[in-house]
Amino acid sequence: MARLPERDRSELKPEELQYYDAIANSRGSVRGPYGVLLHSPDLAARVAHTGTYVRYHLDLPEALRETIILATAREIQSQYEFYAHARLARQAGLPEATIQAIAQGTAPQGLAGDEAMLVRFVHELLRNHKISDATFNAVRDRFGMQKTLEITALIGHYLLVGQILAAFDVDLPEGVKPEIPV
Repeated sequence: MARLPERDRSELKPEELQYYDAIANSRGSVRGPYGVLLHSPDLAARVAHTGTYVRYHLDLPEALRETIILATAREIQSQYEFYAHARLARQAGLPEATIQAIAQGTAPQGLAGDEAMLVRFVHELLRNHKISDATFNAVRDRFGMQKTLEITALIGHYLLVGQILAAFDVDLPEGVKPEIPV
C-alpha cells in the first residue's frame, strides 16, 4: 500500500491545476510517481519537465532510451519503473531477450553494440559511482559529449523517479507481476 495516495485533479487548488494539466498533457495521464509528486505540485511539474526532455527530446532511438531506463530501474530494483518502461520498450521494438537480460541481471552479457555499451555505462555509474575511461570514451566517441551528458541526465532522472517510488512505496498496478526477480 502506497504511503501517500495519488492526488486526483479534483483535490488540487485552482492555482495548482496548471501543474496537473501539464503532466497529463505530456504523458497522457497522471499516475505512479507523478500522482505522488503532486503532493508538491510545483516540484511535480519541474520533475516532469526534465523527464519530458530526457524521455521525448533526447536525440537517441527510443529503444536505446528505454534500454537505459530499464537498466537504471533494474539497478535500483524499481519494479514500477521497470514495469512501465518494459511496456514502452516492447512498443519501441526492443527485443524481448534484451528486456529479459536486463530484468534478470545478466546484461550486458548477451547484448551487443549500443545496447551492451549503454547498459555497461549504467552499471558502472550506479554500481561503482564512476565510469571507467574505456566505457566513458566509448559512449562519448559513439554519441558525442552533449549526448553523453544527456544520457547521464536520463539515468539521473530515473534515479530520482525510482527513489520517489521507493520512498512512498508505490505499488505495481493490480494484477501486474514483477519482472525483476526479488
